[in-house]
Amino acid sequence: MRRHPLRVLVVDDDEDDYILIRDMLRDVSEGGYIFEWCPTPEQGLAALRRGDHDVYLVDYLLGPASGLDLIETVNREGLIRAFIVLTGRGNPSVDMAAMEAGASDYLVKGLIDAERLARSIRYAVDHTRFVEVLRDSETCHRLLFDEGPVPLLLFDAHSREILTANAAAQAEYADLLPELVGQRFDALLAPHEHDRFLAQLASGQLTNGELSAWEYRRDGHALRHVEGIFHAMDFRGRRTVLAHVQDVSARVLADAQLHLFNRAIQCTGNGVVITAARQPDQPIIFVNRAFERMTGYSADEAIGRNCRFLQDGEDNQAERAAIRQALAARQECSILLRNVRKDGTLFWNQLYISPVTDAGGEVTHYVGIQMDVTAQRDTEARLAYAATHDSGTGLARYPVIEAMLEEHALHRADCPMTLVYADVDRFHAINETMGHEIGDQVIVALARRMRELVGERGRVARFAGDEFVIALPGMPLDDAMELAEQLRQRAAMPIAIATGEVLVTMSIGVATYPQRVNPLADLLLRAEASMTRAKHLGRDQVCAYSHDDMRREEDRRTLGARLRAALQGGELFLDYQPQVSAASGRMQGFEALLRWHSPELGLVMPDRFIAVAEGMGLMPELGQWVLERACAQMRTWIDGGLADGLVMAVNVAAQQVQRTDFAERVTDTLRRHGLQPAQLELEFTESSLMENIERGLHSIRKLSALGVRLAFDDFGTGYSSLSYLRQFKVDRLKIDKSFVLDLPDDEDSVAIARTIIAVGHQLQMDVVAEGVETPEQARLLAGLGCDVLQGYLIGYPMNAAAAGDWLRGHPAGVPVPDLA
Repeated sequence: MRRHPLRVLVVDDDEDDYILIRDMLRDVSEGGYIFEWCPTPEQGLAALRRGDHDVYLVDYLLGPASGLDLIETVNREGLIRAFIVLTGRGNPSVDMAAMEAGASDYLVKGLIDAERLARSIRYAVDHTRFVEVLRDSETCHRLLFDEGPVPLLLFDAHSREILTANAAAQAEYADLLPELVGQRFDALLAPHEHDRFLAQLASGQLTNGELSAWEYRRDGHALRHVEGIFHAMDFRGRRTVLAHVQDVSARVLADAQLHLFNRAIQCTGNGVVITAARQPDQPIIFVNRAFERMTGYSADEAIGRNCRFLQDGEDNQAERAAIRQALAARQECSILLRNVRKDGTLFWNQLYISPVTDAGGEVTHYVGIQMDVTAQRDTEARLAYAATHDSGTGLARYPVIEAMLEEHALHRADCPMTLVYADVDRFHAINETMGHEIGDQVIVALARRMRELVGERGRVARFAGDEFVIALPGMPLDDAMELAEQLRQRAAMPIAIATGEVLVTMSIGVATYPQRVNPLADLLLRAEASMTRAKHLGRDQVCAYSHDDMRREEDRRTLGARLRAALQGGELFLDYQPQVSAASGRMQGFEALLRWHSPELGLVMPDRFIAVAEGMGLMPELGQWVLERACAQMRTWIDGGLADGLVMAVNVAAQQVQRTDFAERVTDTLRRHGLQPAQLELEFTESSLMENIERGLHSIRKLSALGVRLAFDDFGTGYSSLSYLRQFKVDRLKIDKSFVLDLPDDEDSVAIARTIIAVGHQLQMDVVAEGVETPEQARLLAGLGCDVLQGYLIGYPMNAAAAGDWLRGHPAGVPVPDLA
C-alpha cells in the first residue's frame, strides 16, 4: 500500500539550513516528502496552529526567540503536533528542555545524516499519531463517563471511598452529599441496606454484573428506589468498583400506583367496564367485581360481548341514541337508563362513558362507570313528594300553589283565580297550654275539613304551621267568599281529642285576580293582607281584599324601609302622660309614650309602626331606646326636685321580655341612671308573655325580686285567663280604654270595669283606668274603687319640657274638685 508523501515544514531563520535538510531527505526518498519553509516565529506559529503538515522541524534559535516557545504555546492550546527540535550544537540541558516541551526528538544540525533524519521524522509522526489515538480514546471514554445520563461512581473496594463520579451522579445525589468524591459510597444507602451491601461486597456477589435493587436514603423525603450494576476493575493500581446506579423511584411508584389503581377499580362500589374501540362491535375486555354484583353476570359471561346485552327487555331508545352519538363523536357522555340484571330485575344505571386515546390521539378503548341509583331514585321520588306535600296533613305545600299560579298565568290569564288565606286564631296558645301533640291533631282535623269542603273545586295547601292557602281556579269572588264563610264555620265546629273537645276559629282573607288584584303574582300577598285585616277586626272573620288593604300594605313597606334610619337619625321621641290617684288627684307618675316624627311622613303614631318594628325584629333595640330615654328623663326631673315619689311607666314589647337577659338589661339601665327599682314600672301585654310562658315568668320573677313595679297593660282585651293572672303576679292591672269609652252609660262596660277592679283588688293589685276623658267617667271609676286614672281629662301626652312645666303647675297633683 503506497503511502502519501509526508508534509514537512522547516521553521528556521537560515534558508541554507532548510535547503540542506530538503536535499538530504530527497536523497533518501524520492517523492516521499513535501517540503515548506517559514523563516519567522510568527509564521511558524500560524502554520502550527493550522496543522497542515505531518511534521515540524523547529530551529532552537529563531533570531532572538526560541523555537521551544512555539512548541509550548501549541501545547498550551491543546494542539498535538509532531515536533523535532534542531540546534547548531549539542547541549544536554537544551535536549532535556526540548523533550519536556513535547518534542519527539532533538537533532544537532552538523551531526545528522539523511538516514537518521528520516528515522527521526517517521518516529515523530508515528508517536504523534499514537498520542492522538490515545487521547481520542481517552476523550471518548471520559465523555461517556462524565456526560452519560446514567449516574456512574467509582469507589475503592476496600475503603468504599468514592474516587470519581460523573455529572449525572453528582446531580442525582446532591441533596444527600453536595460533593460525592471523598465520601463513602455506602453513605448513600438507606441505613437498613448497610449490612446487605457489606456482605455482598465482601463475597463478590455485588460485582457479578447482575442488576440488583437498593434503597437509598433521601433527607426529609421518602426513600429512593435504585437499580444498580456493579463491576470490579483496577484503576491506577487500586481495586475499585464501578457502580452504575439508576433511580427507578418513579417506576416503582408507577408500579405501586398501577397496583393501587387495579385494587381501587376492583374495590370500588361502582361498576367499571372497558371495551375495545378498534375491535368489531366493541366487545367488553374487562369488568370489575362491582359490575358482577350489580348485574349478576360474571366476568367470563360479560367479556367478549357488547354492552347492549344489559338493555334487553327495555326500550331506552332515546338513551341508546345519545350513547351512539357520543361514541361516534369520540366524546364523553353521562346518561341515565334502565338496565336488566341476569335474574331479570330492572335497575336504574347512571352510566358515564369516556374515551381512552393513545399517544397519537386515536381512541383505543372506552371506559364505562356504572352506578346503581335505584335506591337513590326511589328516595328522590319520596323526597320530591315530601318537598311538595306536608307529612302531617298530607296537603300540598305552597310550591304546588305557586306552580298552579304560573300555569294559570301562562295558559289561562283571562280566567279568574282566587286565593283563600286562612290562619288559625291564637294557635300558639293551644301549643303552650295543651301541648304540641294536641296542636298537631287540631291542624290535621282542620286540614281534613278544608279538603273535604273544597273537593275538586281547588287545591288546599299548608302554607306554614297554622296557615293554609287554597287555590280556586276559575272561581269568582262572590263564590269564593261563600266558600270561605263555609270554611270559617266548619273550622269553628268542636274538634274531638282524647280528653274532650277543642274549639278554634280561623281568620280568612280572600283575594281574586283580576277582579281585585293585578298582577297575578301579588295574589298571595293580597290574600294575606286581607287575612291580617280579619285579625285586626277581631278574628273569626272573612275579609275580601280591598284597596284599603293595599294602601295599608304599601304603608307598612314604606315604614319598614325608613324605620331603622329613623331610629339612628334622631327622629324618635317620647311624650309623657300623667297618672293621678282616683281618690285624691295626687300625682302618681308618667307613662312614657313613643312617637316618631318623620320628615317625609310627618307624625307617625305607634299603632302604625310598632307592628312593622316587630316584623323587622327591631323591638328589642327600640324598646331599649325607650327605656334609656325614659330613665334619663326621670333622673333629670329628680335632680330638679320635680319627681319625688313618682313612678315612670314604660311599655315593654314581647321581643324584649322573651330575651333571657332582659332583667339584666333593665338592672344595668337603672344603675347607670341612678334610679331605684321602685321608680320604674314596666307594662306588659298578656300576648307578650304568652309566646313563651316559662321564659316570661323567669323575667317577671327576677324583675319583681329586684323591686321593679310590674303592670298588665290593656287588661281584658287579650286572653284574660285568670290562671295566667294568678301565675304572673304583678302590681297593677290597666283597664283598656275600650272599656272606659262608654262609661257611665253602657251597663256592660260598667260591669266589666267593676269586675276587673274587683279581681285586681282581690289579687292585691292596684287598678289603673286608661282613656279617662270626662268627669263622669272619673267619678264612676273612683266610686268603683279604681286606684289610678290616666287620660285626656288628667293631661294630654306632652313632651319632656311641657311635662316638667305641668309638674311645676300641679305640685300636689290634680284637685279632686276638678274631677267632679
